[in-house]
Amino acid sequence: MQSTTRVLILLSSAFVAATLNIQGFIGMMPLIQLDFAISAAEAGLYTSFYFASATIVAVFAGRKVDTLGTGASLSVAVAVIGVMMLLHAVSPAYLIILGLAFVTGIGFSLITPSVSKGIRDSVAPAKRAGAMGIAHGFGGVGALLGTAVMPSVAALAGWRGVLTVGAFFALGTSLLIRVFWERVAGPAAQPEAGNGRGAMLADMRILLANRRLMVLGLAGLVFGVAISSATAHSALFLTRDLGYSPAFAGIALSILYVGSIVGQPSWGLINDRLLGGRRRRGLLVLGFLIAVISLVFGLILSPTGLLAPAAGVPVAVLLLMMFLLGFTIFGMPPLYFTAIGEITAPEYTGVATGLGLVFTRTGVVLAAPLFGLLYDLTGTYTLSWLALSVVVTSLSASVAVLSRRYPMEPSLAPEPASEALS
Repeated sequence: MQSTTRVLILLSSAFVAATLNIQGFIGMMPLIQLDFAISAAEAGLYTSFYFASATIVAVFAGRKVDTLGTGASLSVAVAVIGVMMLLHAVSPAYLIILGLAFVTGIGFSLITPSVSKGIRDSVAPAKRAGAMGIAHGFGGVGALLGTAVMPSVAALAGWRGVLTVGAFFALGTSLLIRVFWERVAGPAAQPEAGNGRGAMLADMRILLANRRLMVLGLAGLVFGVAISSATAHSALFLTRDLGYSPAFAGIALSILYVGSIVGQPSWGLINDRLLGGRRRRGLLVLGFLIAVISLVFGLILSPTGLLAPAAGVPVAVLLLMMFLLGFTIFGMPPLYFTAIGEITAPEYTGVATGLGLVFTRTGVVLAAPLFGLLYDLTGTYTLSWLALSVVVTSLSASVAVLSRRYPMEPSLAPEPASEALS
């Protein structure tokens, strides 16, 4: 097995362990909501608390990845998630779970910069978006198992016991990464020699002056808004608006993650091979597709939508739309994080990825509770889906305009961080 393949397996395993637990917990939210008697907006707060901490520490976490290296950072991250999920499983109150979600987000904040750095160090430029898609896509297997299996089992055995099993899986994965990373990655396992550079504030000044990176951040905001709205509320939309059982909602949500598993490597390869590595074009196509799909959810799939059929939407059509939602939304990270690595210097990969995550996670923190609040105010998710379509369209249009002046194409020479003021 080639070294790059083994590296991708280890990188993917961290995503599997993390998403199995986090998205599995969210997939069980209808059961948790009944257990703690919370509203839709309160349910959305879980995603907000989780991503709030991940946003706050994103840049610091990225710099730590540059310092510690990929393997050590991944091992710590997955271990923190495992421990926090064990505490979730024994928590007596939802307020305590929100606090644990905040700490979980700190652990998760190390994973994406670690994966980006690992791929930047191990994969040739012409194949990076595809490799990034593979790492993120196969990592989506965890989310698929979490949303397809955990809610169904939890309906019979209780969500606390199911979550405990997921937590121990994360702890085992952490140990495997710690043991095998250095022998698999070789020289790529070593931190950058330039880690003795100045203070983090100096790094931030340099990166914030990179206008190309700031424009690219708007595309990250599109992803954050879309992913938080879809993952935090799809199960609730299916149970409350459409009347399906929590078990079916979990299965339908898992179809979304099937879309992500297929979509991430597919869009990475499409961008590398069919679009000639033009990240801007790929991100814009995805942004506008997400807006159209959200519009379909609000106008047609929602029972109160203006174009909703009187007899309801066939289950096959609903599942197809869940697949397309995941296929498009999750297609953005491979292009987004690859582009970040290509317009910053190699020694800044971790901290630049962390800054990019600030944009995505700001969208997550803001969108999830607002999506739920619109439901609480109207009694339906119709307006929530329509508002999502409008926001994503506006952000994508802004990227289209601004990126003409500050291009993000890898065909251009990467903009060294020290020359980012141009």
